[in-house]
Amino acid sequence: MTSSAIEEYLQAIYTLADETGSAIGARLAEFLRVSPPAVSEMLHRLERDGLIQFDDRKAVHLTGAGRAAAESIVRRHRLSERFLVDMLGYPWWQTHEEAERIEHALTPEMEDRLRRALGDPQACPHGNPMPGAMARPTRTLGSVLPGEEATIERIPDQFEHEPGFLEYLDGHGMRPGVRLRMIERRDGTLRLRVGGEEHDVRPDCAEKVWVGA
Repeated sequence: MTSSAIEEYLQAIYTLADETGSAIGARLAEFLRVSPPAVSEMLHRLERDGLIQFDDRKAVHLTGAGRAAAESIVRRHRLSERFLVDMLGYPWWQTHEEAERIEHALTPEMEDRLRRALGDPQACPHGNPMPGAMARPTRTLGSVLPGEEATIERIPDQFEHEPGFLEYLDGHGMRPGVRLRMIERRDGTLRLRVGGEEHDVRPDCAEKVWVGA
């Protein structure tokens, strides 16, 4: 099992625990798009190496060493995304796969130089905070009531890797920092006013877009 594969698992465990409160084998298999037996094999490897532990309900938790390693790869990923957007001019929705390639190549010195060159950013282009940074309270877009306004805060990591999802949001004017108004919910579809225009957006945006609390 390569070090990059281990990093991918630690990153996934960190992400799911941060965004959903827990990580379990079935959810990891879905998130990483690998088979449950492959997940089980890797989790036992990580447990043997002292990077994770299981609770009584078989939920996966990072140990101190596991959390330090996970935070490092998550930070490198989010810094890579900022680099692609801020310095290379990539669209904010087109960074995830490129960052996946870059993150494994960054040494600690390169990571620190990149952080300083970018002005010590506190979040990635999708609004997800750097490990250790203060995360602002959020709630789902679906909790916004008709007539209420809110600001898009973040698109959680667990959703940004879905093919075409971020580009779909961008096509409707929706990105972190944008102010919107909920007009109505009809058969699951959300009707929003964004940037002076009204848009109907698909139902899954209700749970996959997080706004400020």
